[in-house]
Amino acid sequence: MMQLFINGNNYHYSFEQLLRVFMPDIQLEKKYNTPPAGDGDFVLCQSIEKEADITIDVRVRFGTFERESSGTFTGEDLYKTGELRSCQALYHMLVEYSDYTPAWGIQTGVRPSKIYFKLLRNNTPEQTVKYLQDELYISPSKVELMKSVCENEKVIMDSSTPEQFSLFVSVPFCPSRCSYCSFISHSYESLKKLIPRYVDLLCEELVHIAAITKSCGLQLRTVYIGGGTPTVLDIAQLEKIFDTIQLNFDFSFLTEFTIEAGRPDTLSAQKLSFLKSQPVTRIAINAQSFNDDVLRAIGRNHSSQDVKDAYLRARKNGFDTINTDLIAGLEGESEESFLHSVRSAIALKAENITVHTLALKRSSFLITRDAMKGKIISVTASMIEKANFLLKQNGYVPYYMYRQSKSVGNLENTGWALPGKACEYNIFMMEEVQHVFGAGAGAVTRLVNNEQSDIQRIFNYKYPYEYIDDFEQMIARKTKAASIIKKWQKP
Repeated sequence: MMQLFINGNNYHYSFEQLLRVFMPDIQLEKKYNTPPAGDGDFVLCQSIEKEADITIDVRVRFGTFERESSGTFTGEDLYKTGELRSCQALYHMLVEYSDYTPAWGIQTGVRPSKIYFKLLRNNTPEQTVKYLQDELYISPSKVELMKSVCENEKVIMDSSTPEQFSLFVSVPFCPSRCSYCSFISHSYESLKKLIPRYVDLLCEELVHIAAITKSCGLQLRTVYIGGGTPTVLDIAQLEKIFDTIQLNFDFSFLTEFTIEAGRPDTLSAQKLSFLKSQPVTRIAINAQSFNDDVLRAIGRNHSSQDVKDAYLRARKNGFDTINTDLIAGLEGESEESFLHSVRSAIALKAENITVHTLALKRSSFLITRDAMKGKIISVTASMIEKANFLLKQNGYVPYYMYRQSKSVGNLENTGWALPGKACEYNIFMMEEVQHVFGAGAGAVTRLVNNEQSDIQRIFNYKYPYEYIDDFEQMIARKTKAASIIKKWQKP
């Protein structure tokens, strides 16, 4: 247990996140206004504000390793100055202690692109790049990636209007649970009895959302049915969901309709034919790896050839936009086998390829301290860099990016697309530039007021049994969305 002492400031969150970049499985005990004592490991951050300046003092003790850094700084925004300088001081100590230099420097947030856009408001692109490299210590290659993502997604972001919204439909069931999974997905067999009731209530919630959006004069732009693996449902259950959406929402402004069919073992010829008869414009067939040994190790009940066969069936059924996911850093995956997976996805001409970094969460089965050690971090970083090179070389452009906590090496997840094939929903959801209404267990509704930089969130219950048991209370909360949006709308 390491003690984190915070005195005279509220930088604890930034310090916690930075410490986890270097020590992902660290356990912290936070204390306030208490000087370090005893022989245990600690991190101390003290600051004193006086009129127009702030003095910081950062100290660490990790076993026999002890360092201290202090200084006085002046700036218009003392809070941000103190936080930035304190994090910089801690970062240098952690780099020296671990002999590891993170590619993302002290930047630890989920949405790196938001920092780039924020900096651009008051700075030139050149000044923005300089700040990211000189003050946040982000490597040139990651800054260039961030810049490219922002340039590519801005075109779609700018096309969104205040009247538009996206719809996310959660189907959190899978044939089996992968060892790395930290989402709320549940195996189909374990919750099979709940699914009919879940689908009924999901459809009821969709009707409720449609009523809210109509009362506010909103226009549906994109639909994303995700999971889990929605195609684990039978055709009758899928048909009920699709019918509910089509009967209750106006598709006049719809530009995109996506469904995840992540597991090829759920994608029969009959289901593909059914999906093609619906307004689906893109599907996701997620390989994760084209290495059969890795697929077995993570708990997938299919082979890489099954993925390829599912792609061919989807193409024959007329699907011209297919997404796929790959994960760098899976147990048993070498750099060469991962790059084989990237080349395989490119060979299939998948229109979207998202390269994920393995994130090890407490709720996943695959928890191992070894997966976060230096060698694994180095290999995973190399996987990501070489994958990015291959994708760019083959005509793909990066169009959205995010990070998960406890991702190996604090590395990123990046969506790559062939020109004109970017998934709009991914951009709207990640950049939070339009309303996104979420239906189903674990879904989050985000109401966005861009003029006032205000985002209101309404959370659904996380697990299917909670969703079913407390459905009425959840719907009552969601009803508030109409009054929030109408308050924001101009007369």
